[in-house]
Amino acid sequence: MNRKTNTMVLAVMMMLAAGVTAAEGPLFVELTLDEAVGRALATNPALEGAVLGVTAADSRAHQAGLWPNPKLELEVENFGGNGNQHGFESAETTVLLSQPLPLGGKPGRRRAVANLDHTLASRDLESMRLDVVAQATAAFSVVLAAQQREDLVVKLLGVADDFARIVQARVDAGKVSPVELTRAQIEVAQAKVRRARAARELAATRTRLAATWGSTIADFTRAVGNLPHPHSPPPLEDLRSMLAETPDIQRLEDLVERRRRMVELEKSLRIPDLAIGVGPRRFEDTGHSAWVAGVGVAIPIFDRNQGARKAAEFDLERERRDSDAARVAMSAELAVVCERLNAAAEAARTADGEIVPSAMSALAAVETGYREGKFGFIDVIAAQRAFFEASTLLLDSLEEYAVARADLERLVGRRLEPGWVTATGTDRTDGDER
Repeated sequence: MNRKTNTMVLAVMMMLAAGVTAAEGPLFVELTLDEAVGRALATNPALEGAVLGVTAADSRAHQAGLWPNPKLELEVENFGGNGNQHGFESAETTVLLSQPLPLGGKPGRRRAVANLDHTLASRDLESMRLDVVAQATAAFSVVLAAQQREDLVVKLLGVADDFARIVQARVDAGKVSPVELTRAQIEVAQAKVRRARAARELAATRTRLAATWGSTIADFTRAVGNLPHPHSPPPLEDLRSMLAETPDIQRLEDLVERRRRMVELEKSLRIPDLAIGVGPRRFEDTGHSAWVAGVGVAIPIFDRNQGARKAAEFDLERERRDSDAARVAMSAELAVVCERLNAAAEAARTADGEIVPSAMSALAAVETGYREGKFGFIDVIAAQRAFFEASTLLLDSLEEYAVARADLERLVGRRLEPGWVTATGTDRTDGDER
């Protein structure tokens, strides 16, 4: 079988080992970032819940716009008494239909509050979508980094195996002590442990990625793509301009507006509603009938809704303070993420341009020198470990950059690729790759 067929067989075996059949869902042999984000947006449970929240808010807005129901009353008077009032001969029967009439613009104010609740639910849905995209993007980047770590330890295991064979040859030739062969075998065993640990960590990252689309099983064999090439972020003032357009900031404004509408609603509740009723009345003793009409209104002597009005005003002021605090926190978080991004980008550039090439060259030189008897076993081990640490530093920096970039894109509410984009839409850098 060719390599692709082997990969397919491996994927099917993994699915069967997890107790999953092909009928339960599609098999993704290779998964791209766009596919991962698309699956997360399609089936993330929290996102589905946010969609239901918008639907519920829409129903509540409809309910808030309805008038109160009329009331039908049946009243019988002057029956079952003494004398002329005996039995029902002198009874008076009244059928009254009454309708409450809200005053002070209460229905419109309730609708305004309910409409803002619907807007807030929509903002929550937009924010949740951004959260899901950021979570899937970060988790995908972590999988890419874990795959590269596994590839690295496999490569280093091969280096350790090759070096152990070189030591074996030198021991057989009597050039070095058998103790060095034991040390070389220990290095091979440690490399195997690192490979097993890397495989477990990769499996865990794949599971966490699958969780973004609501699955506990990673139904793909490999993430395909590149970690983003490190760039410095756009100017902070440009990013803050983007932040002002995000659903999170707009939600803060909507919350303040909702509190303001609640103040207006509570003020309107101090005005009592009217109740108008009309209906026929029948006099049993004469067989005649007449119409009855009435108007009722509460007298606001004790309860003028004064406590609720004051509470609404305090809630409005509190919401303004909370909004200001949230804006400061978001702006501070934006600056922190930019610092993380800059630090990770600088570390990745240094590791890729200086540390890893130097460690690689040193390892090749020391291994060659060991064969020629110029270096000792300890020098080779030190060079191998230095190369491993340098490569790990590069991968860690690229992973941190990718995760920080996903966090930044979540904060500003947009994807910043193929190059960094300013608030005016102008590319700041070129050549960025995912």
